[in-house]
Amino acid sequence: MEWQKYKKKRILPKDWEFVKIKDIFETASGSTPNTSVKSYFEGGTIPWINSGELNQHYIDKGTNFITQEGFNNSSTKMFPQNTVLVALYGATAGKTSLLKIPACTNQAVCAILPNGSTNMLFVKYSLEILYDYLVSISIGSARDNISQDAIQKLIIMMPKQKAQQSHLINLLSFIDQKIALNQAINQNLAA
Repeated sequence: MEWQKYKKKRILPKDWEFVKIKDIFETASGSTPNTSVKSYFEGGTIPWINSGELNQHYIDKGTNFITQEGFNNSSTKMFPQNTVLVALYGATAGKTSLLKIPACTNQAVCAILPNGSTNMLFVKYSLEILYDYLVSISIGSARDNISQDAIQKLIIMMPKQKAQQSHLINLLSFIDQKIALNQAINQNLAA
């Protein structure tokens, strides 16, 4: 099996474990309300995320919205804060974001729901490391396509304790903040 070969290449630190996504997390995807029904979108207040928005670390506000009527007449779902989102299709296939607000998604997004015992930002960073692998398993001729089943079968390695996951995330977040600050400084200097 391809995963066995992949798993053997990674060295597991002490007090860490290999975890298959589907063994500890529930996954789901959303849907798109019928776009020909204007009342499903006009004046909407429910954040509705599409895969193109997953090129940012966090999603803390919506850019697209649906109405309650659109929500009720589609199979989209409301995902809670701290859900990890993975783009399944197109130019952003394999990209991840962490929801900082409750929101719905379209069908091109796989949601990995928080389980209470895992730091979901740790899961997001773990999936970012697997980006090249995710792109390599995508299929389709017109656009890349990763299946929800493929996401469920992913194996990540993580500390067994949530406290240790959080400690590592604090370090990574600090580095990310420094990188973002340096990028902002560079953009201001270029302007």
